[in-house]
Amino acid sequence: MKSFIINLLRISIYFFYGVGFLSLFVFLFRPTNGIGMLESIQPISISGLVSIDHGPEEAIQNTTWNDGIRHSLIVRGYFNKDIRDGNSLIIWPRNLRVKIYVNGIERLSAGQRESFPDYIEYAGNSFQIFYIGDVATTDLIQIEVEKAYDSCRINVINSFFNNMYVGREGAVYQSIMRHELIHPLIGLTLTFVGILIVLSTLSQAFNKFLYMEKLNYLGLFCISGGICYIYDSCYEYIDLLFPYVLFNTILDLCCIPLLLFSYLMIVINTLENHKTKRFVSWITSIYVLITVTAFLFQMTGIQDLHIMQDLYLIVGEIIVLLSFTALIYELIYLKNKQLRKTFIATLPLIVSLSLKAVNVLLEHGIERRYIRMGILISCVMLIHSTLNYLKKTGELIEREKQMKLEIQNAQIRIMLSQIQPHFLYNALNTLQHICKTNGVLAAEAIEHFSRYLRGNMDSLTTNRPIPFTWELEHVKHYIYIEQLRFGDRVRIEYDLETTDFYIPTLTLQPIVENAIRHGITKQAEGGTVTILTRKKEDEILIKVCDNGVGLSPEQPEGKERSHIGIDNVKKRLMLQCNGTIEILSTHGTGTEVIIHLKGADLEHHESDSRR
Repeated sequence: MKSFIINLLRISIYFFYGVGFLSLFVFLFRPTNGIGMLESIQPISISGLVSIDHGPEEAIQNTTWNDGIRHSLIVRGYFNKDIRDGNSLIIWPRNLRVKIYVNGIERLSAGQRESFPDYIEYAGNSFQIFYIGDVATTDLIQIEVEKAYDSCRINVINSFFNNMYVGREGAVYQSIMRHELIHPLIGLTLTFVGILIVLSTLSQAFNKFLYMEKLNYLGLFCISGGICYIYDSCYEYIDLLFPYVLFNTILDLCCIPLLLFSYLMIVINTLENHKTKRFVSWITSIYVLITVTAFLFQMTGIQDLHIMQDLYLIVGEIIVLLSFTALIYELIYLKNKQLRKTFIATLPLIVSLSLKAVNVLLEHGIERRYIRMGILISCVMLIHSTLNYLKKTGELIEREKQMKLEIQNAQIRIMLSQIQPHFLYNALNTLQHICKTNGVLAAEAIEHFSRYLRGNMDSLTTNRPIPFTWELEHVKHYIYIEQLRFGDRVRIEYDLETTDFYIPTLTLQPIVENAIRHGITKQAEGGTVTILTRKKEDEILIKVCDNGVGLSPEQPEGKERSHIGIDNVKKRLMLQCNGTIEILSTHGTGTEVIIHLKGADLEHHESDSRR
């Protein structure tokens, strides 16, 4: 399942690259407003008289319709084309309430207040198609147009009269499919990629790795960015493709806040300095509070969000710019090079949002496509970095599997090496002899022997380092048994400066066993094994020293000892805690084994429990 999701995500991303680059060319040549209509759809205009805000009627001039219009206008005149043969009237009544009368009879009504719930003044920004019957150029036409929002700065009335067409309904959909299909395809692909990213993080493929929360918010960023791209690029015809006007309007209002929120969360999960992270978290909380309040006002009918949309978006853009400033601060002044990819990837979005804020403040017409291109480029770059991350994560998954397998095999080998027949035979012979002479001592010896065997068996089910004190306890059980066999020939000294750290299971015991069996007991008088621990700034040292026979010059280091697990100890030290082992031996003097643990004293395992 996980490999299927990863492969599907990769294919979708590469497909998205192609669609994205294709859209760059469409972006350069596509007209700003309207739909690229087929030739069978003809523009239609009206000539006659106009009354602005119930003022006196004047002749219609070829000027900007929106000039001087505060609320409404009424046009009476004649179309320049007949509407016959089953053709329809195609209009663009965005943010307008429109009625059209033919010879005094109402033929068309669009955007009227009673069509919408109480909590919203207006919904819908797309072209609409109306069949109004046959209309001749001699029929008297009256068009009543009223702004839904008096504060609307967009030249909606001018757009309405400049985008009236006559044609068949099917030809409109053919026009959309032929000229406009690229944009919903881009948005849907981006949304689909975002969904795949979220699904991949929710699957079992990556649940044990870092930055999962960042990936979840990246998926949310792509989903909201894709929806925003669809509604921002297709607002002229989205209600024709998906005829749920109220739903489209609410989703359009939600996608930008969701996009900005997911961007803020990506920044929070990217930052490492606790001060900058706390600052961005604080301003994000403010933005969430403002957003929730605005939508509560909308849904309760206290304040229509459309009226305050410009101000609301400027506040969001300011908060995003503050978070981007925190990103730059940590990147430049705190030298956090890990933020470079996030900075570069989100820069197009920040630039487009800044341009939009400037346009709003200067009361210029907002060029919508610059916003969506900023979203598209940022999403492509973030997804590209995610693809690289997924590749590295897959390699980590395989490496972790291999590491677990090697640790498990090493644990089995070390456990088996500790329970050899000759050791069991010698230990049981010793216990049998004690049972005949001292029952109390025999009971105590059996207790130590059973705990020693249990410690070996427990090592099979322990995949993580254990507290050093646990391993030391296991060593003491083993030493007790050996002292029963060899008596005063086996002497142990402890010099433990610290015991508050973790080591792999069965690390110390094989080394002590090696010192006793192949070091001090090779001498008639025996010897002493010293166990020593030292704590340095970023390192723990464990030394096991003996004054036994040592290694002869012709004896390869570790060859004789490998059968009791020294090689396995080295491997598990490296795999589980990046530790190393060093063996120093002098013939006739003794052997010193040094274990180096980097940062082991700082490691904490919540799931550990005493055996």
